Amino acid sequence: MFHESFLVAVLVRLSDEHGPEAGKWFLETGFGRVDDPNPPIFADLEEAQTWITSRLA
Repeated sequence: MFHESFLVAVLVRLSDEHGPEAGKWFLETGFGRVDDPNPPIFADLEEAQTWITSRLA
């Protein structure tokens, strides 16, 4: 995800190997204020975007 032309997060969609979490989105890497020692899993990209935007506010 980019914010004001800067890369702030890399999200990956979880595969079937992740069982019940398959199809959800995982914060692979966050930069700056988006960095999190316990990266969250999001139900969809809208939820991820909302969470990331709130960290940048």
